Amino acid sequence: MLRLMAFALILSFGCRGTEAAAAGVMKIAVTSPWLYEVASFIGGRQAQVRALSVWNEAGNTVATGRPRAGELVIAFDPEDAARLKIGAQNKNLRLLYQKRPMSEAKMRAAFFDPAMLPFIAQEIMKIMAAADQRNYSYYQRRLAEFQSRIDSTMGIGRHLLAGVNILDLTGAEGTWVRSSITGVVRPPESVWAGWLAGDSVALRAALDEASRRGWLLLLDPWTPEAIRSAATAYPYRLTLPLPPKDTEFFVFLHEIFTIIANRVKTGAQRAKI
Repeated sequence: MLRLMAFALILSFGCRGTEAAAAGVMKIAVTSPWLYEVASFIGGRQAQVRALSVWNEAGNTVATGRPRAGELVIAFDPEDAARLKIGAQNKNLRLLYQKRPMSEAKMRAAFFDPAMLPFIAQEIMKIMAAADQRNYSYYQRRLAEFQSRIDSTMGIGRHLLAGVNILDLTGAEGTWVRSSITGVVRPPESVWAGWLAGDSVALRAALDEASRRGWLLLLDPWTPEAIRSAATAYPYRLTLPLPPKDTEFFVFLHEIFTIIANRVKTGAQRAKI
């Protein structure tokens, strides 16, 4: 009986300790699922991060929640906050930028750019560390690990996709693939603009040439509809998915390489038949 009572007391104190630790964790709400991907990594065990919007099937963000009392709120800029009806006077609001330095499309691609990701992560780290100064060194370590994970994941891509040739028709995710391997061709901006302006002849000619050379046509949820429609005529293509909910961002970045490698393998097998 005494042993049972002692065990019950230990369990009780253990639960209270867990509750106390959870209560001490910084609570953060971010306006975008993009910000969630980075903030949740930098916050680690010291922060509880949730997104106030999610992606729909088209890759657009849709608001799903509102900030709660006591939450630190992180937004890209005042316009991003206003989109979710978060006023500039909100004392818990923190901004990455006073004015977003690039268009929405380029900002989306920045989350797949290994050169830009550390800068975004650093700005988020500064906000977290300023709000939770006692854990400053922890957030610094998470930032260093963030950079290390970028490098190691890119190394996996170079190994998996060595010698693969791809025509990048993505709206964002191709930035990650182009940064990791050399066999990826992206149409110049002037050519891309011509396709979107209705030059279907030039678009079909480019897709025909890529197909003739055996290149994989790579698309994603943000590929413009005109290009997506034209690409459906070519069987050797792949549309990358949105980042899955509740999956660590680096797991997804690794999955991009795996998905492409599997598609290339399937395409090669079919070519032999």
